Amino acid sequence: NQTAATLSIGSGEISEANVAGSIRVDRKAVQRQRFAEASRALTMMFYDGSFKGVDWPGVTEKYAQLASRAWSPSEFDGVANRYLGLLNASHMGIRSPKQEAANSQPNGRLGAKYKRVDGGYEVVEIEPNTPAAMGPMRLVVGDTITAIDFEPIKQADTIASRLVGRIGRETAVTVSRLAEGLDEPTTLHLLLTPISYSAYDDVRYENWQMANKARVTELSEGRLGYIHIESMNVSSLAEYERDLYAACEGKDGLVIDVRDNGGGWTTDRLLASIMTERHAYTVPRGADPQRTNSYPIPRLFIQRYNLPVNALCNENSFSNAEIFSHAFKTLERGTLVGNTTAGGVISTGRTRLLDGTTVRLPFRGWFLPDGNDMENNGAVPDLLIPQTPEQETAGEDAQLEAAVKDLLNRL
Repeated sequence: NQTAATLSIGSGEISEANVAGSIRVDRKAVQRQRFAEASRALTMMFYDGSFKGVDWPGVTEKYAQLASRAWSPSEFDGVANRYLGLLNASHMGIRSPKQEAANSQPNGRLGAKYKRVDGGYEVVEIEPNTPAAMGPMRLVVGDTITAIDFEPIKQADTIASRLVGRIGRETAVTVSRLAEGLDEPTTLHLLLTPISYSAYDDVRYENWQMANKARVTELSEGRLGYIHIESMNVSSLAEYERDLYAACEGKDGLVIDVRDNGGGWTTDRLLASIMTERHAYTVPRGADPQRTNSYPIPRLFIQRYNLPVNALCNENSFSNAEIFSHAFKTLERGTLVGNTTAGGVISTGRTRLLDGTTVRLPFRGWFLPDGNDMENNGAVPDLLIPQTPEQETAGEDAQLEAAVKDLLNRL
């Protein structure tokens, strides 16, 4: 049942009427049409006209038959993505429109890590600058959370499940805390306001970035600056240019970090900052001839940095961040340190099918000057330094330390 409405142009009155009807859909025909649209778009746009040696017409016919038998959107996506997977290419995917549950609610985050104990969850770690770490009612490592909103923690509960729908809402968190000098724990009722996962992730990123800056300063005894570039987009590029002076004022070199950077499109703008050689300086009449840092600096597209640089990448550096890593090494701007990048480099677009299904379309390949395809061939660092989960858990960063050490040696 639907409601239709008419609007009177003269009076502006709206009249509504209930409309009921039914339609019979040929499911197989719809699935065949969806698949045909997707395969046609890929056939026209895929960056490698040979389809990497795959018998594209043959596999298209085979998978069209399989797709026509799919009963659900997820089943169709599964078949279609196996079809795309035969190309062994990045930046691909087919995804049906997502159906959100009407009563879906995200859960809040306090900013702590817990372990299950008798009676609740013990706080084992607290992330700085989160609700758990700030204010007069903050959590303390060793606290046991026993209730939320005065409802005791049950055996099947998790902290996340008890914070569903609590984002931005002040929440009573009951803890058992053993204060210094006391033999028995005290029960406290704290008022905390959970944040969303994205906000929590942003805080964690800022904390990680600040810790890296401090570590570089410590390891280099103040001689090197550090900047992490979160993504290859305009906002991250603006942050890079904003932070460049603060990171490098009075320093002898810079470490640029693109680890865990998922890509984008701004590599060449970033390279304009660190690859542009100084070609002149000016001295107006009456000025100090020893001052060489004036015009034409104001005319630069982006602030220039021409002192020694090292770059960091890893297996989670993807797409445009890999193009940056390849360029940094190809142009010999400094030492590339870390792990080989993901090997997923294709310019991509997207199209939509008749029902809103999204199909990604990789349409342009990227190649090194020697002809090597960056796709399936990640940027290999000059210094290959593995970073293990055990090191990350212990707060160690062998890659960062190696980048600093190498750059100091070059200085």
